[in-house]
Amino acid sequence: MKLTLKNTVVGISLALLLGGCASNAQRQSGSDPYATLGDGSSSVEYSTAFPVASPEEAYRNGAAALRGNDPDRALFEYLRGLRMEKSPKADPLYRIGIIHHGRGNHDLAEKAYRWAMEIDGSHMGARTALGIVLLEQRDYDNAEQQLQPLASRPDVPWQAHNALGVIADIRGDFERARRHYEKALEASPSTPLVLNNLGYSRYLAGDWEGARLSLRRAVSANPRYELAWRNLGLVYAREGDFETAIEAVARNGDRAKAYNDIGYISMLEGRYEDAMGFFDEAMRLSPAYYVTASENARNLEGLLRRNGDSRGVRAN
Repeated sequence: MKLTLKNTVVGISLALLLGGCASNAQRQSGSDPYATLGDGSSSVEYSTAFPVASPEEAYRNGAAALRGNDPDRALFEYLRGLRMEKSPKADPLYRIGIIHHGRGNHDLAEKAYRWAMEIDGSHMGARTALGIVLLEQRDYDNAEQQLQPLASRPDVPWQAHNALGVIADIRGDFERARRHYEKALEASPSTPLVLNNLGYSRYLAGDWEGARLSLRRAVSANPRYELAWRNLGLVYAREGDFETAIEAVARNGDRAKAYNDIGYISMLEGRYEDAMGFFDEAMRLSPAYYVTASENARNLEGLLRRNGDSRGVRAN
């Protein structure tokens, strides 16, 4: 998930870190220390649910709801179980964090993960997830601080090494990133997300062959993995195999976008005539890409003028 994670970091998740801890949450929410971890709607929706005999039954219901892709019911059940406990428990708090994390509620996810770790500092799932949520908020130093102690553990979740690989890539340490991705693959062989990240990392490092091999493995493991296909197309474009690059990027049927993207790579490579041809084809194929591709074409012409290039890539 390198491009998936970098796009998230750059474009979406900029929430501030929470300074509160479990004891603060308890004081702020009065008689119900878990009120701040709910969303209100699930409590109302399931207010008539059958009673449960124990917290464990509620947790089983929550796990079943998660398997059934019903996070609202799962959240209700985990909170119901916790309210039956004499003291907070780490694992249901971690599960609540996962639910909020999946919804993009990073502040609530972080609060739940930190509370779980306050109860059980050795909870690897909570520590890994907290590191990932901090990474998604671009807090790379604190993310690494959470994740790095797990790296030497033999039972570390693959997600921890994957996240550490992303951090290393962001910092330009591609060799360290490679080691983390390979460790993740040792824990979870042939995982498409990690293979994609390793391939893109090799692409950033200029290792076209290594990138191509990893990305081919990613799309073999999941032929519908569009991000890996796109990254593979970028590799082919860097190698000068533009026809194969177009076919890879256009797997989702958006050939205009494929021509525009490959045109941009060609421009970066200094293949200006090829780039202009790709931009022109993107404009011809789709009016929706006319603005983007024509802007790229104008940028290319401006670049040539600044460099004193008189070859003339466009006929007037």
